[in-house]
Amino acid sequence: MTLSRSFPRVTAIVFVLTAVPSLLQFAYPALETNLRRDPALIGDGQVWRLFTSPFVQDGGVAGTISNLLFLLFLGTLAERTVGPRRWLLFYVSGIALGQVGGILFDYVGAGNSIGLAGLAGGTAVAAWRGRDPLAAAVGTLYAVLTAGSVVDTTWSYAGAAILGGLGIGLRNRAPRYAYAMVVFLVGVGLSVAADLHGPALLGGLVAGAAVYARSSE
Repeated sequence: MTLSRSFPRVTAIVFVLTAVPSLLQFAYPALETNLRRDPALIGDGQVWRLFTSPFVQDGGVAGTISNLLFLLFLGTLAERTVGPRRWLLFYVSGIALGQVGGILFDYVGAGNSIGLAGLAGGTAVAAWRGRDPLAAAVGTLYAVLTAGSVVDTTWSYAGAAILGGLGIGLRNRAPRYAYAMVVFLVGVGLSVAADLHGPALLGGLVAGAAVYARSSE
């Protein structure tokens, strides 16, 4: 199936809701502190942090720009590939499982990256089920770049970018199951490494599998 050309309204709404507080936090640093995920404070009753932490960023200027650009680019491709309702399901599934990982791994932080991981997992399954593979290729690039950030070396980033670039360039030749396989392996690896993006990637895969197991679209 080809990509829809409809305006990605859900991506636009989520982008604005995320970009405004994410940019405001640079003028008001307490914003990130007050909204971020903090397992100790959540355990003390501040459960709302689970809902607010995806709308601010803990990665500084570079991390904020990266997350917002991926939200705009991957989000647009994903919405045109799977539609707005499935977009929301995959994004929210990534956030939900990512927050579970954040609590289990005692990870203080914030960011919409776990939602992006959910989109990566969901679109990988969508490509397997016959949808246009471009969103899955970009999502897989995001997944391997995230894995590279855990190693945190120049070579790991370069290798991830090369692998992701090949995936995008060869998307119409690669086996459709390859994206889901890569995302699954990265998700398991990051989970073993106690990185919350691992459960988020797996959450997107599970949501995608549940949706497409019940649909012939």
